[in-house]
Amino acid sequence: MNKSTATQEKEDIFAQQRRYANEEDSLERIVPYSSIVADGIVCTKNGDYVRTWRVDGMSFEGLSEEEVYSHMEALNLFVRGLATGKYAFWVHRIRRFASDRLEVPEYNDFTQDLMKRYYDKLADQGMMSTEFYLTVVYRPFPLARGGVFGKLHRTVNKIKDEIAAAVERVEIVSKTVMSSLAKYRPQQLGNYVFAGRTFSSQLEFYSYLINGFWWKIPVKNLPLYKYLPVSRLLFGNEIIEYRDTFGSEFGAFLELKDYSDYTTPGVLNTLLALDCEYVETHSFSPMTTLDAQSALKKQRNQMISSEDNALSQILEIDEAIDSVISGNFVLGEYHYSLLVKGETPDQAREFRSRASQLLNNANFLGVDLEKVTASAYAAQLPCNWKSRPREARISSRNFTGVCSFHTFDSGKRNGNPWGEAVTLFRTPAGAPFYFNFHDTPLGVDSTGNKALGNCQIIGQSGGGKTVLALFLMMNLLKYGTQCVFFDKDRGAEIAIRRVGGKYLTLENGEPTGFAPLKMEPTEKNILFWTALVKYCTRRADAAHTPEEENLIASAVRSVAGMPVEQRCIDAVLQFLPVGDPNGLAQRLKKWSISRGNFGWALDCQRDELQFEEGRPYGFDYTDFLDNEEICGPIMMYLMYRVEEQIDGRLFAFFMDEYWKALSVDYFKDFAKNKQKTIRKQNGLGVYMTQSPHDTLRSDIARALIEQTATFIFLPNPTADYDDYVNGFKLTETEFRLVRELQDSSRMFLIKQGHRVSLARLDLSDFKNEIKILSGSTDQVERLDRLRQKYGDDPAQWAQPFLEGEL
Repeated sequence: MNKSTATQEKEDIFAQQRRYANEEDSLERIVPYSSIVADGIVCTKNGDYVRTWRVDGMSFEGLSEEEVYSHMEALNLFVRGLATGKYAFWVHRIRRFASDRLEVPEYNDFTQDLMKRYYDKLADQGMMSTEFYLTVVYRPFPLARGGVFGKLHRTVNKIKDEIAAAVERVEIVSKTVMSSLAKYRPQQLGNYVFAGRTFSSQLEFYSYLINGFWWKIPVKNLPLYKYLPVSRLLFGNEIIEYRDTFGSEFGAFLELKDYSDYTTPGVLNTLLALDCEYVETHSFSPMTTLDAQSALKKQRNQMISSEDNALSQILEIDEAIDSVISGNFVLGEYHYSLLVKGETPDQAREFRSRASQLLNNANFLGVDLEKVTASAYAAQLPCNWKSRPREARISSRNFTGVCSFHTFDSGKRNGNPWGEAVTLFRTPAGAPFYFNFHDTPLGVDSTGNKALGNCQIIGQSGGGKTVLALFLMMNLLKYGTQCVFFDKDRGAEIAIRRVGGKYLTLENGEPTGFAPLKMEPTEKNILFWTALVKYCTRRADAAHTPEEENLIASAVRSVAGMPVEQRCIDAVLQFLPVGDPNGLAQRLKKWSISRGNFGWALDCQRDELQFEEGRPYGFDYTDFLDNEEICGPIMMYLMYRVEEQIDGRLFAFFMDEYWKALSVDYFKDFAKNKQKTIRKQNGLGVYMTQSPHDTLRSDIARALIEQTATFIFLPNPTADYDDYVNGFKLTETEFRLVRELQDSSRMFLIKQGHRVSLARLDLSDFKNEIKILSGSTDQVERLDRLRQKYGDDPAQWAQPFLEGEL
């Protein structure tokens, strides 16, 4: 649009304001849309064609400055590609209240009450969703406004041909949008069928801009401007009132008074902190290269003729002309508005004041838009060029800087391998974040896929790792997941017992309740017994001889034929030669309950390790982890039994301070090999540590990291650069976030592939639940006393525990 045309069309904006306010059919006049000419393509009264996409946007958290600018340049390239004078863009950022809750795990009363209260709290706090919408306008007759001068001479066939050609052109441009903006995940709005009727998500978006609320819009054989407006709007000097059957809502506009010559990408991200509903509108109409040069030269000549001494500005115009000629960017007509909403006029004014301050913080002068509120309202609708209250000429680079589609990652609510998201967190901007262990493509239904789901939780001591891990475990129970928790310092015991799970504390010298030889004598188990006896009789200075291996295999098979009550270490000893002080019998004897020091570990009278489907199981392995001699055989048996549970049913195991377990060869092999295949059997592992340096020293650390889908980093002001950046492959920006997060923030960084999010788990009001989820030593000891008094049934000891009974 050239300057003369723009001036001509903007005849008397204040007269227009009065007309909107006084006439009954004002909204019909405002709405430019006439009809749907193809799925997702609307034609306007003036013969323009519009298509709209909802755009997920890109999470900017954790991105380096180089990456941010790279994405902006890609957007700039996209805009430049459509700078023919026949295309224009409207971009809307809509922030609105969101309320959601996921399925509550009904495993027992604790999990049910915990998650019900948690989702109630999120609802009370309120969450905000941020949505982007991109509208591309195709203008076959940009100067004549839809071929007005030729309408009298067009036949019906000519009109049909023009529409078909326009639709074809829009479809071609749509492919460019989908490919150029793929990383922002655009989804085309259009027709859909619900309850046997055809509706349009595209019309629903336009209806929201018109009426101020969302509702399903059916496709009708009527002019769109007739049936899209349903609200009554009252335009004051500074406040808009929306009236509908639900009541009234009020809005106030802000605009930008001036524009910087240089804009950094994401400069308006500050508005993500605004805790109210708003509609932010950008429009950009790229000029042709010739029109842009002409406009810039005219501006330059005016400055020179007025003897303006701003030499630097004249030089900047010269640079801009060179950039336009070389194709670095294009020039375009731009307008901006921000409509903030409130329940009362005063609340709308208050939110407008907050928004103005946030814009000022971004070095923009945000000013109240008064007297022309109706025009600003109309200009929100794509194609209403003549209603724009204040226009400016800016570069495409500036446009993509203020309109960079930056947002907070919201995760994936539905279509995950195990169904809906595991749980719901809150982002720093108050938006919902749907957490999953599995990392699957957004917008793709991955239900039932055997995707990688392993997770690592890294944070300093006392930083909330155990509380977070147990919270996640509670939510896994809603799927019927079999959960096993390898615990340290009994931190998870109270929670596991409270939900009716079974918990074993493994202490040096105390019977473990393990008796591997009592298992069914299947071929698989017999092979395991053989491997276990070999492990128990290993020597540090020499490997087993072939003769010794044959003796062990023969002895084990002989014992396998015995009745279950006779199968024990002593039974194996009966089939091994004696007399050699360094022989197999002598080495195995110490594992006998009747003859050795380690009989309590694996030679109990009966095997108490019996998993029940869906029931959580916990083991405290603190005491024997540092006992190298017994740690290996015990972990070998534990991991063998755990691996039995990974059979296609949903399964998850949690392991606290897993770096210690990595010193055990059998577990090291399990972690290295099983983690590659566990996903194929519907399983996942969650590893926790406060010692990333010790973890990374393991020779399989790299393999574990490569097989981890989700990393959760809790605040750590003393985080080591080498560990986090070179070890866990965080970017410098992500590393800085981890170091700068405050412990009191209850926030953490979640990284899945290239997606990074900050999320918060706030249980500050959950005093009783925290007593259960955070098992300190004194509380665990108190639980021991209460269990001695009331028994193991949590229905008996839970209330006395919460009441502080000693």
